Amino acid sequence: MPSKKTKRTIFFFLCAITAVVVYLVEIQKPVLTPEQKAKLNAIVLAEPLVKSHVWNESRLSVGVLIEQVADRDAFARGICTQFDTTGALGVSVDVVDVLKLQKSGGDDWDVIGYAQCQRK
Repeated sequence: MPSKKTKRTIFFFLCAITAVVVYLVEIQKPVLTPEQKAKLNAIVLAEPLVKSHVWNESRLSVGVLIEQVADRDAFARGICTQFDTTGALGVSVDVVDVLKLQKSGGDDWDVIGYAQCQRK
């Protein structure tokens, strides 16, 4: 059986690892200013293929009609390219089937396209 000193050392080591992981996760989260978010929303609203959109912190989900968008990853990358011009960093874009989402009552968020925009 390990001694009290060994247990204490392991406990503090685990606490330190946890603190480092939390810190790394937090510094990776981009913070969008209200001005940046307004610019990004204007870009999304100007895209005629986007039928709806919702933000979850720095992750944007856009609803499209799947028959209108053949390459969903390229569509998400195109939105990212426009976002990158605003200086907003670390945003990602999910593309979802808006009809499937509506039919499921908002439960089916099956991602059919994705892009990670410019990072820090």
